[in-house]
Amino acid sequence: MHSAKFLEHSDKTNIVVFIHGYMGSPRQFDRLAEVAYNEGYSALSLLLPGHGSGTKEFSKATMAKWQEHVNIEVERFSKKYQHIFLVGHSMGCLLAINAAVEYGEHVCGLFLIACPFKVSYINMAAIRVRLQQLFYQKTHPMKAAYHKGRSVPLFPNLLWRNIKPANELMKLTSFTKKNLHNVKEPITAIYSLADEVVSIKSLEILKSRATQTSVKSIVLTDSLHAYYTENEQALIEKTLLECIEKI
Repeated sequence: MHSAKFLEHSDKTNIVVFIHGYMGSPRQFDRLAEVAYNEGYSALSLLLPGHGSGTKEFSKATMAKWQEHVNIEVERFSKKYQHIFLVGHSMGCLLAINAAVEYGEHVCGLFLIACPFKVSYINMAAIRVRLQQLFYQKTHPMKAAYHKGRSVPLFPNLLWRNIKPANELMKLTSFTKKNLHNVKEPITAIYSLADEVVSIKSLEILKSRATQTSVKSIVLTDSLHAYYTENEQALIEKTLLECIEKI
């Protein structure tokens, strides 16, 4: 079951908002949200429009709907919390960046995991990962992570129903690249050399265009786009805590 998840603390000072990616799920942030909550921060994992249901609903998703949903939630919680820290994965990073520009007086930082300014869906690494998902046992950690983190079913009719949302993602990426120079909140960026979708060259784009803020980066070696090894997951959790402790 894929749905938004809110872990609320009585202290209304700080909240961490998690934004999933294209076809992603709030469930992929379960561990990070628990880490933030256990340290005294409220944690909200969003479910974007078109996600958590079938391919027909997903085919109606647009860039405007995704961004509007994130902006509405940021604005809503800005009235309850002093500081909002945004965490995004893949497409969720793009939405977080644009929300930070729109609500900069409320957003205190960005934590971007696999921010997708340069991507490739057809390459040998991507093909290998897809084959592994087909043939690995359901209990295999990598296969389980991809299954948990996908809220849109692959069938039926995903191929042709994916055309419009995929085009919307391209538009969102282009818009966000142009918007990067307006970001003033500190950015922490996480990338992996083994990511089969997002190129490490995305980091160069991020650093070159985010000219009004600092960009701290960590480059992993073994994790995939939606699966992180235990050691590297622990590093991400540690880094996130270091960032939100500075709020």
